[in-house]
Amino acid sequence: MIILKSDYFSTHERLSRFINENHIKREDILVITQVPGSFTILFYADDSVQEITHGMFS
Repeated sequence: MIILKSDYFSTHERLSRFINENHIKREDILVITQVPGSFTILFYADDSVQEITHGMFS
């Protein structure tokens, strides 16, 4: 089942690595936000698939 997932990152390099290593498609990214010191990504993905890399709180 496709669900909405999210993760947090301390740098844009870590966010880019997450997107690339987990093969997240552009059309599956709902939004990427930035606040001082943190990036957040909301994306659609299969609930049964575990991400290879994780954000800063994983």
